[in-house]
Parts: sequence; structure tokens; C-alpha cells
Amino acid sequence: MKLESSRLLLKPPSTEDADSIVAVASDWRVAETTLVPHPYAASDALTWIRNARDSWNEFGMGGFAIFTRHGQAFIGAIGLRPTGIPDHASTGYWFCPSVWGRGFATEALREVIRYGFDACKLARIEANHLIANPASGRVMEKVGMGHAIHVDLPERDGHGLVPGITRYIYPAEWEALKTAA
Repeated sequence: MKLESSRLLLKPPSTEDADSIVAVASDWRVAETTLVPHPYAASDALTWIRNARDSWNEFGMGGFAIFTRHGQAFIGAIGLRPTGIPDHASTGYWFCPSVWGRGFATEALREVIRYGFDACKLARIEANHLIANPASGRVMEKVGMGHAIHVDLPERDGHGLVPGITRYIYPAEWEALKTAA
């Protein structure tokens, strides 16, 4: 399974990607804008890779490692996983700080939403972002995730809650955006 956009290649992560994943995810700037653990160790990458593989096998959706199409540089991660509500899934992403502000998150999120609605026939896709990370919320808004609910998200260390926002989109809204484009 892989997804391609004009600039990106999204594919399930493999153990060969672990060093690249650690190199990017261990940057504090990634952790402070997401719920990615910090420090991020090789064991964290291997756990994510295993969980992504298990999710793909069980649900037909899971994590993607994100690479540039030209040069094949690893630049981040995104995923799609069931929420526990039938036909609903959640997505989340993080990127190497050196590529922030270049539209890669928007491009990757569009591909994952397209896959979720077109291939997985989902009825709703949601994503969370920290209140302290409004840039991530703007990415979600750009792809049509206009619904927003204030929520408390579990802190990365599991010892508390942090303020966040859950945004979501329905298939009909996605279709309307595709038609308008």
C-alpha cells in the first residue's frame, strides 16, 4: 500500500526506516507541537512500525512514513486508524521542522483523507491538535476539517491532560471540496 501526491510518497513504515524516524521524531520541536514522546528512542520507532503493520493487517489502514518523491528523503509520519466508532477513523501527523511551512502536511493529509473516504468508505475522519499548535489546525482547515470541538488530550507522558481541538470532516463535505476544486 502506498499513496503518492505531486511531491510525496506515503508508505507503511518498515524497520529500515527506524533510524530516520528517530532522527526526526527526537527533535524537541516535533514533541512540543504534538503528543510524540520525548525523548524519542529506537524502541519508540520500532513500536510505531509494529503497530502500523498490525493496524494495516487488521483494519486496512495504519501509519505511513512520508518521503519526498524526488530524493526519497524521510520527512515525517501520518496515519489513519479506527476510533472505535464504526466507520470513523482518526488521523495525525508530524513533520521534520526543516520542512514546516512548505505545504507538505496539507498535501499528505489530503491523500490520507482521500484514501479514507474513497478506499476505506469511512463515514467520518477526525484529527486532534494542541491548542498550542494552531498551525496544525490551519492545515486541517485547509483540507476541509471545519468542524471543531475543544477537548482535553492525554499528555505525552500519560500523566495529565493538555488542551486541544478535535476537527473532523464527512464524506459529503470532502466530495463538495473535490467538486469545487
